[in-house]
Amino acid sequence: MVIAVEKKKVVGISSLGIALVVTQLFRLLFGGYLVGFDLYYYNDSESALTVLLIYLIIGFLTALFLLGRKKSSLIGLIAISVFMLFMESVYLVVYYSQPIPDASLHDPMLNIWASVFNFLFPILTLLFAIMIYREN
Repeated sequence: MVIAVEKKKVVGISSLGIALVVTQLFRLLFGGYLVGFDLYYYNDSESALTVLLIYLIIGFLTALFLLGRKKSSLIGLIAISVFMLFMESVYLVVYYSQPIPDASLHDPMLNIWASVFNFLFPILTLLFAIMIYREN
C-alpha cells in the first residue's frame, strides 16, 4: 500500500512576528489585570466590560496573525493601537487640564504603572506591526 504524502509549505513567523506575539501576550495579561482592577477594586462593571471587549478584539487579531491572515490582522492591530494611544492621550489631557482634577475612580496618578503600560504596549505593537507590514 502506497500512501501519497502531499508536501505542504510551512511558513514560519519571523523574529519580528515572534516579538509582536510576545508583546500581545503580555498586553493581554495586562488587559486581564485592568479588567480585574476595574471589576473588583473600582467596582465598575461597565468599564471592565469595555476593557474586556477591547482586549478580546486584540486577542482575536493576534490569533488571526498566527493563523496566517497577516495583512488584515496587522491593519487591525495598527488601528486599535492608534485608537488606544489617542484615547489615552485625550484622557490624560482632559484629566490634567481641569483646574482641580476630580479625584475620580480612574485617577492616572494612583496607578502610574498602568498609565505607563497604556502607552508602552500600543507603541510597541505599532512598531512591530508596521515593521512586519513593510517586510511583507
